[in-house]
Amino acid sequence: MGKIIKTDEHFEYQQENGETTAWFSNIEEKMELVHQGSPVYKKIFYILISMGLLYLLTVFTCVN
Repeated sequence: MGKIIKTDEHFEYQQENGETTAWFSNIEEKMELVHQGSPVYKKIFYILISMGLLYLLTVFTCVN
């Protein structure tokens, strides 16, 4: 994998052997933030939702 080096006027992409293969006058770096939840918290979430639905079902059936 090569590396990007900033020179005076532009950016250069250099291969591992030091050969310059591309020049960029303007470069924009973008990063992506990714989050994956833990399976344990996912199970707890579904259990709490199920308990809430059972509670609401019990309340609505007992009101009649």
